[in-house]
Amino acid sequence: FGDGFDVVPDRDDSRYGWSMSQQGFVSRYDWKTGNNYTVRPTHPDPDMKLRFNWNAAINIDPFDNNTLYFGSQFVHKSTDKGETWSIISGDLSTNDPEKQKQSDSGGLTMDATGAENHCTILVVEPSPLEQDMLWVGTDDGRVHYTQNGGSTWTDVTSNIKGLPAGSWIPQIKASNKNKGEALLIANDYRRFNYTPYAYRTKDYGKTWKRIVDGNDVESYTLSIVEDILEPNLLFLGTDDGLYVSFNAGDSWTKWTEGFPTVSVKDLVIHPREHDLVIGTFGRAVWVLDDIRPLREIAGNNAVINDKLKLFKPPTAVQASYQQPTGTRFGGDALYSGDNRGFGAQMQYFVQIDKKKPAANLKDDEEEKAEDAANSEKEDKKVKWDSLIMKIYEGDRLIRTLKRKAPKESGIYKWSWAMNEKGPDRASRVIRKQRREPGGVRVKPGKYKVVLHYGDQSSEQQIEVIGDPRLKVSSAVINDIYSTSKDIENMRQLVADAVKQLLESKAIANEYRANLSKLDKEKYKDQIKASKEIVKSIDAIIDDYLGKVDKRQGITRSPDPTVNQRLGVAARYVATRQNGITETERRLISQAREALNEALSETNVFFNDAWMKYRSDMEGLEISPFKETRIFSND
Repeated sequence: FGDGFDVVPDRDDSRYGWSMSQQGFVSRYDWKTGNNYTVRPTHPDPDMKLRFNWNAAINIDPFDNNTLYFGSQFVHKSTDKGETWSIISGDLSTNDPEKQKQSDSGGLTMDATGAENHCTILVVEPSPLEQDMLWVGTDDGRVHYTQNGGSTWTDVTSNIKGLPAGSWIPQIKASNKNKGEALLIANDYRRFNYTPYAYRTKDYGKTWKRIVDGNDVESYTLSIVEDILEPNLLFLGTDDGLYVSFNAGDSWTKWTEGFPTVSVKDLVIHPREHDLVIGTFGRAVWVLDDIRPLREIAGNNAVINDKLKLFKPPTAVQASYQQPTGTRFGGDALYSGDNRGFGAQMQYFVQIDKKKPAANLKDDEEEKAEDAANSEKEDKKVKWDSLIMKIYEGDRLIRTLKRKAPKESGIYKWSWAMNEKGPDRASRVIRKQRREPGGVRVKPGKYKVVLHYGDQSSEQQIEVIGDPRLKVSSAVINDIYSTSKDIENMRQLVADAVKQLLESKAIANEYRANLSKLDKEKYKDQIKASKEIVKSIDAIIDDYLGKVDKRQGITRSPDPTVNQRLGVAARYVATRQNGITETERRLISQAREALNEALSETNVFFNDAWMKYRSDMEGLEISPFKETRIFSND
């Protein structure tokens, strides 16, 4: 619902769930049909006025998906998904009548919205380890718990030392590791006290240890979560942003990488994806993908002493993506969230040594002498300017990725598109290859990833799986893979042939330029032959890549080229779900026929025209000397 209220999906079927608005108006929703209906709790006494906070407490029982809890000044319980309710507590607030005059005055005007409701329950937190154990916190500083489903309640408010009376208790997080353990968030900023408060108990609230104060964070606290596996890893939400602790709250560090300074209202760790989901006030929902590297560091701080550490990557899914409904191209001020990046996501820690300043300045002669002495050692020197990731299928190297080393130590991400090394790309210009071209998609299976930095290396295994929503057999996958490799071999032939033609063209152009400089008249036949041979080369390249179109704007030639035919065949093959069909075989046959014709023309050219041209050029007695005159003044 709007205004940032809680939404609780039904664990039995996520099509359904519960959402709410102010004054306790909670509804059972059906997001597919919109068939929503009210399930707001009532009281058996018609004269009892229920007080619901603007954002009332709601939760689902971890042991029974039919059981809900909802908070007014009482704890309400439903065992039939909200159809009926019972009350399992007395008034757990202070029930201070001086704080219940919102109907008379909400400040400047009367409160007609419920925004000023006070002495209400803010949190009902069931223990995931202990059935019928609940924690309850209120907006006037009261904290209770029950271990028998509400038959009796224990007030532990006075045990929380250093917390001003009447503070809000917006969150209590029951431990998923130890019974009786919980984290508690409190704040008092509504009374202009911006001190941060966060506590931990390990004995059902008999004692509380404060784990956050003004020395740790900038402003008041709003939310907290402990990692589902590693107790040392904590995340804290404050009005000033997100903080992380690797030592169970003994110290805190503000998270600034890729995340703004914004009020963090809620924190949840996704149990399957191991992502941290961050709910903010006014800046939407954020997701910190895959916190397992942080978990490993919290469990073993020695990791950050390593020069290089590749963390175990999550399973990589060759997922199919669908364009979302609605506007395709976002206009100004139209918000659209980002998906997790495509590909297999790797994370690694790298330690970058800070460059030390020179101890003394040397003159030019000393530097030249030192450079000369070190030049022979340069090739053997360990280089720390880049990282290289190599991916193996068994012992076969299938992909090599390279990137510049970062400027600072830290955890970094690297994505592999789940593909092998591909063929070279045919082009009219010979360029130095800066990165390895990508190729055919790998088959589902396990692969070895080795990360190199200087003389250091770190290794992990990664599993690649197909999209579980698609039923593609192993036979089909193998058929697509082998056919795609055949097409890649043909594309490599195109690249090799075009490259050889371009190299020959460069030689002919160089001869033409040099002969023109030496003597245009003397070598006019050879210059003409060079021009003609270049035209012949361009005509053959056109068969592979198409003619150069010098028209302005977006242009397209209707004549298919060898490269285009191979590209179309490759796209068809790569997207088949039921194996290679007659359509793909026909496209491949047409591409192969066009390639063979072009290769035949290329071979004839090199065996005939080029051989003659080469023989003629190599037979020239080229000399830069010209005939000289004898000068006389007689």
